[in-house]
Formats: sequence, C-alpha cells, structure tokens
Amino acid sequence: MTRTTWALLLTASIGPAVLGLGNEVQETDPAQYADVARRMLVSGDWLHLHDQNGAFFNKPPLTMWLQAAGMAVFGLDAFAVRLPGLLFVVITMVSTFLIGRVLADEKRGLTAAALVGASLSTHLMVLDPKVDTALTAMTSLAIALMLLGRTRPWLRLVAWAVAGLAVLSKGPIGLGIPVLALLPEVVRPSWLEAPSTLLRRLWSVWPFGLVFTALVALPFYAATRSTTGDDGLLYMLWYQGFGRLWGQSGFADDTTPLFFTHTALWAFLPFAPLLVFALARRVALFATTRRLPGSLSRIPLWWFSLLFVVISISTYKLPQYLYPLTPAAALLAAEELERLDVMASRWRWLFIGFSGVAVVFAGLTFALGFPAELPTVAVWAAVVAAPLVVLVTWARRLPVHEGLIVSMTLSLAGVMAFLAGFVQPAILESQPSRELGALVRREDPSSTMLPVVFAVPAFSYSFYARRDATYLMPDGLKAALEAGKSKVAVLGQDGPLEALTQEGISYEVLGTFTSFSTSRPNPKFLLASTRAETLSEVKLLRVWLTPQ
Repeated sequence: MTRTTWALLLTASIGPAVLGLGNEVQETDPAQYADVARRMLVSGDWLHLHDQNGAFFNKPPLTMWLQAAGMAVFGLDAFAVRLPGLLFVVITMVSTFLIGRVLADEKRGLTAAALVGASLSTHLMVLDPKVDTALTAMTSLAIALMLLGRTRPWLRLVAWAVAGLAVLSKGPIGLGIPVLALLPEVVRPSWLEAPSTLLRRLWSVWPFGLVFTALVALPFYAATRSTTGDDGLLYMLWYQGFGRLWGQSGFADDTTPLFFTHTALWAFLPFAPLLVFALARRVALFATTRRLPGSLSRIPLWWFSLLFVVISISTYKLPQYLYPLTPAAALLAAEELERLDVMASRWRWLFIGFSGVAVVFAGLTFALGFPAELPTVAVWAAVVAAPLVVLVTWARRLPVHEGLIVSMTLSLAGVMAFLAGFVQPAILESQPSRELGALVRREDPSSTMLPVVFAVPAFSYSFYARRDATYLMPDGLKAALEAGKSKVAVLGQDGPLEALTQEGISYEVLGTFTSFSTSRPNPKFLLASTRAETLSEVKLLRVWLTPQ
C-alpha cells in the first residue's frame, strides 16, 4: 500500500473518536478529573490538587495538567477535557509504530499503529477520559525511546524522563510497565549486537537515568506531601496502585482472575481473534521446544503477558486496567497477521462480518434503546454501513494481506462513530450536569457554592456550575443562605420540599432534571421501554430565607 493509503487508514482508524470530543463529561472519575483541572486553572496552582471535597490525592496530575491547558485555550467545557485523551492516543499510535519498526520493519509498525487506532479499548479511552490513556501513551513512548536508544544513546535518558511522566500519569506502575516489558530481554545476550556480559547489558540502559525519572516526578509528589502529609502521599503512591494487588486499598470486588481474559476478547476487537492465535501459537511453540531464546521480537509478549498476570492478581478489577496493554496486543496481532497463509482470504470475511454486526447493532439500538427521527436514523445508517460497503468492494480486490489490514482497520469504524456520535450523547441526556450547570451560572453568577440537599453532590455539578457542589441538610442550607453563600440549590430525588419550608426557606423551582448514574448503565436503562423506571429527578431551586 502507498503512504497515502496508510495515512488514510490511520486517520480512519481513530477518526470516529473525534465525533465524541464534545460529548458531556461523564459523572464519576472523568467529571472529578475535569473539576480538578478547572480548579487548577482558576487558582493557578498546578501542584496542589483539589476537588469539591478538599485536597485531591487519588491520582497524579498529568491528565489534569493537559485538561487545564486545554481549558485555557478552548474554555471550560467537554472538548477541552477529552482532547488530551485523543492526543495521548496519537502518541500511543506513533510509539507503537516506532516499536514495530525497530522490532521488525515499517510495515509491522504501521499495521500495529492502525490496530491500536481501530481497537475498541482505544475508543473507550477517549469516550470515557481517565488517567489510563496518559499511562498507555507514556509507557509505550518510554519503551519506544529505550529501543531507539540502543543506537542513539541520548534517547535512553529521554526514555527515563518519559517514564517520569508515566509515573505522573498513574503512579509507580508507570515505571513498572516499561521495566516488565524490557527487562526480560535486556538481561539476554541478544539485547546488544556485540558479545557482552550481564552487567554491561544492564548498564546499557543507563540505569542512572532513574535520576531523570525522579526529577520529573518528585516536585509534584513533594507538593502533595506538603498538602496531605505522609498519609496522602502513601495513599497515592501505594494504596491506589500496587496496594490493590494485595487488597490494601480498601477496594475489592467479587470477580475472578479470569476477569481480564473475557474482557480482552471485547476490548481488543477487532484484532482479538489474531491476538488469541498469536498467544496460542507461542504457547504451543514453547511446549514443543521448552526454550525461549533471546529475541527483541519477544518484547511485546513480555509486555502483554507479565502485565496481564499482574493486573489479574489485583483484588479490584476494572476494564481500563487492561487498556495499557493495547500497544503490546496490537504488535502481537500484527506479527501474527504476517504469518497467515492463503487462508487469510477467509479471515477477511470475519472482519466483514464484524462490520455487518455493527449494522445490526445500530438497528437494534434505534429499535430498542434510543428511537430517533427518520432523518437521524438514515444518516447514522449510512455512516455505520459505509465501512461494510468499502470492505465488500475495494478491500476485496486488494492483495490478501493488504485487504485483511484494511478490513481490520475499518470493520468497527462505523459502530465506533455511532457510539461516539449518537449512543453516548443519548445516554448522557439522562445526566443533567451541562444543562443544570448553565442554569446555575445564569441564575446565580456570583456565588462560589452550589448546595446539594438530600443527594450526594455530583462532580459534574461542580465542573459545569464552576463552584463547589456541597452536601447540606436543610439546616445547613439555611446557614449558607444567612451567610450569603448561594442563591440556588439542588434538591435530590428523596428530598421533600416541605423540609425546606420547615426551616424557613422559601423556594422557586427553576428546573426539573432526570438523573441516572450514567457510569453504570444497566439493561433496564438501555431499553427505551423500561428506562423511565430507572430514572429519578433532581430539582434546581432558587432559594431565600422566608421573611419573618
């Protein structure tokens, strides 16, 4: 394929994510990070993090730094919150290309980069912006730079510095991932072209570069310690990271060690089948030969398998823990693709089938989940079907392997565009934050508090209202009104209006909003026929003290 064709494929692989950049910021983690970034920008303090509950020490700041920078340029809205995620994905794709080129050739790198862009995990990282996107980008870039540093030594120090940024993405795991990926081959004779001792091979990665890692990461952690003390620093560095492996974080769930096995089968679509074959072939080869000779090409295997084991041990398992494995999985799948024989022509039909399933998925979504007007249905039907049309026409006429690459890259493009451009916005209509926040700013432009009565304050309220969303009971609301801290309040679904009048508070209903925890959609919520049963209501009130 020509470079122009590759450029189009790489753009098409990640292009659908652009459609979701303006979607409302989802409640829970993404909204919390967005509000931390907002406060950072407003205060000018980029080292001491805060949210509506006080000092924030759940996660390091790299993602929030870029979000705050985006807000400075594009304003305090969702686009600035999601744009860093897209930039991190581009960094991940470039890093994957560089790794593939070093381990094999340019074609391997381009194929793997296209698979990263096309993967479901990548698109979910942009749709649901969390710190894992930054972790994926910085760890893959550190690995790429260390590999390039074998011939250009100064890049080794840059790799260590980038590892510091990875630590600022999600803690010590940012350093652990590159070490897990590279160390099993660094200690082998194949790491250096000339004969060498183990000590020389270890020294070749310039371990004193850890000083650069520390110089990048330590200023923030020192600032965190000055705010939260040793307990806050320990929580961020240990309990929120490796402490979860041994259940020391306080979080636990009832999943099994196989959680990430079945998660990988959908997270790494469309290339999950190739990944399964790649891993199975390597296991069979080892069972036959009982040896693993040194080879740089085995780095993606160490990267994937060792990290997979580590996260599977964790007592608390979330799908995004798997996402930093996406580059390694794509590299393994790209290598397996090159091994396919003439049977590869049948594989193309598998990916054409993926695209066909996407069309069916869109139809069921409109019919059962989120009915829409006929013009809207027609537009999205054309978008979802477009990749299928391309696959059964142009891609079928390409040479087998090129046609397979095109098929994998485009097979889920239509449904990714549909998810970002229609499904997520439709789901988030049940989260009132953007509309509620705009109404708060209009009706009470000068206050710094948004009282939330009889409900847990949502982080998205704070972000969109641009003030502290604070939990209060009616007597606390009365005290806030007496102090002139607010002129509006949010009343939760379980709060009787009579409780306000009993405290001598008068009110006017400014708006009523449906509310649902969109971070955990359940089947009843996703079906139009039962959605109403899952929704509650919150009210925005203008409030004042009743004259005596």
